[in-house]
Amino acid sequence: FQGWVEDNGEGKCVEMVDGKGFFGAKAYKDSKVCNMMTVSELHRRYHDKTGITFSSLYPGCIAETALFREKRQWFRKGFPLFMKYVTGGYVSEQEAGERLAQVVDDEKCKKSG
Repeated sequence: FQGWVEDNGEGKCVEMVDGKGFFGAKAYKDSKVCNMMTVSELHRRYHDKTGITFSSLYPGCIAETALFREKRQWFRKGFPLFMKYVTGGYVSEQEAGERLAQVVDDEKCKKSG
């Protein structure tokens, strides 16, 4: 995690966890890994003492959000269609919200860590 070093030797912070320049898709993926690491650490430190359930969630690829705002217009139009009709991996904002609600409210999701 070289990107977390405050000074890269040139007097400025490094933008990415791997020490390289900013790249949107990798930044998104890194943020998901960091979320999972944070949840694991919170579970380790506090679950036994408090009984609080710590969870992370990947709701799926929500292809019609601003996540792809840096991509070309043809990609922003075509990617949701590709996800929906070719891969079957399309997730609507509604479905992603339902998945989040399930993590909050469903007994199956009470396992911490």
